[in-house]
Amino acid sequence: MPIPSFDRFGLLPGGIHECTIKEVEVDLAWNDERRRLTGLLQEFIVVELAPRFNVVPAVVLDGSYVSKKASPNNINLVLELSDLPDGEKWEGQLLFQRTAELFRLYQIEILPGLNGLKQDFVDLLQTLRPQTAFEKGLHHSHRKGVLRVT
Repeated sequence: MPIPSFDRFGLLPGGIHECTIKEVEVDLAWNDERRRLTGLLQEFIVVELAPRFNVVPAVVLDGSYVSKKASPNNINLVLELSDLPDGEKWEGQLLFQRTAELFRLYQIEILPGLNGLKQDFVDLLQTLRPQTAFEKGLHHSHRKGVLRVT
């Protein structure tokens, strides 16, 4: 399914929008900075995820990268582990021990997507920070869209 257009606030419509990494590249890598971040995301998937999992788990993308901002600082990413076998969940957990290194290498802020956690990070990423809502003239309960890459 194609990535929807940004709304007048530069955000995706609320919800979790399924897409492929190719669609991310086509729709979000429209300038040099975004192409650089997209390349780092692709490298992260090839170098860090593909060797650890029988099937690369879905990732949910957010942050200014999933907005109309011309120069996003980084990519917020939830690694969905809930449906994986226990051994592969463990591999995912090992990645979270390297959060600072992964940010330095790929400019990705990685969060766990795992049933049983007190915080549902996919849900959290769909909410606006109060300052962002205020700056855009939106109610603090406004929900923005995120991308689920499979």
